[in-house]
Amino acid sequence: MDFFMYEYSSKFLNDIQRVTKTFQDLTKNNIVFTSVTGTVVDCNTLLFDSNVSLDHLRKLGFKNYFLFPLAVNCSLSGFFILDASHIDVDFIKLCGKYIETSLKEIISDKSNQIIILDPIEASKASSLAQSLNSILSISEAPTGAGVYPLPSNFTVNGNNAGDSSPSDIEKNIMMALKYINSNLEKSLTLENVSQKIYLSPSYLSRIFKNYFNDNFINYINLQKIALAQEKLIFTNTPINKLAHSVGFSQTSYFTKIFKQKVGMTPSKYRKYNSAIKKIYTIPRNLEWRSNKSVYEISKDFFNKNEISFKARDLNGYPYIYSINDLSDVRNKAGWVYTVDCSQPIIPASEINVFDRSVIQWIYTEKII
Repeated sequence: MDFFMYEYSSKFLNDIQRVTKTFQDLTKNNIVFTSVTGTVVDCNTLLFDSNVSLDHLRKLGFKNYFLFPLAVNCSLSGFFILDASHIDVDFIKLCGKYIETSLKEIISDKSNQIIILDPIEASKASSLAQSLNSILSISEAPTGAGVYPLPSNFTVNGNNAGDSSPSDIEKNIMMALKYINSNLEKSLTLENVSQKIYLSPSYLSRIFKNYFNDNFINYINLQKIALAQEKLIFTNTPINKLAHSVGFSQTSYFTKIFKQKVGMTPSKYRKYNSAIKKIYTIPRNLEWRSNKSVYEISKDFFNKNEISFKARDLNGYPYIYSINDLSDVRNKAGWVYTVDCSQPIIPASEINVFDRSVIQWIYTEKII
């Protein structure tokens, strides 16, 4: 592979991430890589937006640092930034040799010349950044066009290198959700989703657990089963083909997960729910704050999507009885709701979305 292509690929960034993780695990010293295009990589994070990357660098809190320029085939690729707060000066050059050796071992294409240049200490890095900005100002080129200088005040609050600010985490989750929701009909694993959005699997798994109080695979499965329910009701697709259409390679595994979440097999669900005429599916997003109820989240969804609905008081609780002109008909038809693919027996206003992943509103012409 031509290195210019490789240098800006997910493979290159994943290799860089492996180097930072190996280095940090071995030496217990924080290290981060920033490319000349503005991408920032550490053992837990990949960031592409220059503003977010700059904010992340500031929040690392490196009080004293060294830059190790990475040159590939005589071309500057970026800088490894080493937190030198707890490192003896005599050990600095040895760190550079270790980074270079790790890169040569991890990068599979041996035809490229990989060199880690002599380290640049913090004070000289600031002067270098100012010089680069002066050079760029000659042609009035934007600072983002090929060079990513470090700020002169590159010290802040002392967070660990693995940490991200809340805004960074939310943006990462939003990227994951966008990809998942657009690709539910594909096979989705922690590894392939994290690769697509340039995050490490362990980091993606952790932020899902921390923000959604649910593990990544369970969230994926619930979204897929909710989609499968719609396909079971509104199409005649055979179960084996339907399983493949929602990203399950094995029908038996699809049936197992479906029964686990819904309480019956896909074929029974199709048979017993033929009277369903409409389904609104609401997947979890960052607006599902822990203090909101299913009823509040549903209202927000309908309002945001300009879906008309009506609610009234029933036994002291708000009850949605009409959505988009489909209304309850006494003893004949009506709206029911499910949470995580099963139907609760308590009012929607009494169920907190703290650890829930998907809500569905279902209109059926067969009220039992």
